[in-house]
Amino acid sequence: MKEMILIKELIKDKNVGAIVSTSKYVVKDFINKIDFEKAKVFVEYGPGKGVITKQLLNLMSEDTVLFAFETNESFINELIKINDKRLILINADAEEAKMILKNRYKIERVDYIISTIPFTFLDRKKRRRIIFRSYSLLKENGKFITYQYSLLIYHLIKERFSKSSLNATLLNVPPVFIFEGTK
Repeated sequence: MKEMILIKELIKDKNVGAIVSTSKYVVKDFINKIDFEKAKVFVEYGPGKGVITKQLLNLMSEDTVLFAFETNESFINELIKINDKRLILINADAEEAKMILKNRYKIERVDYIISTIPFTFLDRKKRRRIIFRSYSLLKENGKFITYQYSLLIYHLIKERFSKSSLNATLLNVPPVFIFEGTK
């Protein structure tokens, strides 16, 4: 029944890219790439129903903050239920993250950007802008981590970030690629 919200939103909202929740295997692969002891500021693009969001909050320290950028109202209503003071929900596009964080929250740099937005649904220029703006938002050695169903954006991550890696998680429906870019 929980998956019904994803299916309904996929039909209504062209920016929703999943019909099932992120598998525990993908979440584990994401979490393993994060140094929670050093991280103080996280950004999440497209948290959806909050599967990864909840895991981040479970592992973050009390003085760490997570800014979640979501444009879908149904998902925002689900995320509000998380009710954690470290989670700041922002109803805005990932493309606006850098400007919003700087102007509204006085945050110039972040440690990690976690993204599950479906880059394949975005036009070429917007994909590039989001990835390049994400790079400029990260601290030195900060990381951009995303999972995708295709290799479409990996060349942009390799082009922009000083270090990049690609892993496949086959235990997901469908299988996914996890890309990591380090500034």
